[in-house]
Amino acid sequence: MATTWRSAASYASLIHADRRSFGWEWLRRHPPYQAAWRARTVPPAAFGLLAYVDPTQAVPDARPIWASNIDARILDSRPRAPGGNNFDQFDIRNLASYVSIAVDAEGIEHWLLSDGLWQVRLDIRDGTLLGGPVLLEHVLPGLETAARQMHTLRQLIALAQRGHLPPPLRPREARAPRWILELRTADALASQASYQEIARSFFGKMVANEAAPFEASFARARVQRLARKARQYLSNPFSGPWFRAPS
Repeated sequence: MATTWRSAASYASLIHADRRSFGWEWLRRHPPYQAAWRARTVPPAAFGLLAYVDPTQAVPDARPIWASNIDARILDSRPRAPGGNNFDQFDIRNLASYVSIAVDAEGIEHWLLSDGLWQVRLDIRDGTLLGGPVLLEHVLPGLETAARQMHTLRQLIALAQRGHLPPPLRPREARAPRWILELRTADALASQASYQEIARSFFGKMVANEAAPFEASFARARVQRLARKARQYLSNPFSGPWFRAPS
């Protein structure tokens, strides 16, 4: 991670990533998570995960399955016996190339449908998706949470009908360019790069043409702000806008 920070191309896929992908990028850089991954002395739930994921796996290769107490976009679903209109039935086998699953001690199935950039998450209670087509019912509580889950439901419907997620339903985070710079800054600091090196890499022409000393420059101020955020997210990956506060 630390050796690629100078190359914007190394982070380019994140431009099209779900914001939860940024949460994973910070968690995999988080020293306590890296230590826990090696030792396996604490449950993955301590880091908001249903199962450990190798921190060397970056987006879009990683498939973390987040716990429902931090991910407000998870559909709470219950399968019913198929009946009525066949178009209402859902068959997970049609989306096998996107599927990851974790089953907890209570038998709840936690399904992730993802290409590594977008994520569609649903929890299946009181049943299973493994037996063939089912009729799914979805619980949409509250207002703000329901709005997020409705977006997930629209994505799930599109996937079931088309077999892929159309561009209008793929995430495009407006702040992704800024978030990528924060990740690059974290990796630069890990490689012992100075603020001036970071500024020249990110804002090269601007730094080279400034008449004022670098110590007082606009570019340095920007790097300082990026570094503050990078240290914040390295210390607490859940302090960013990718998740809700753990309950």
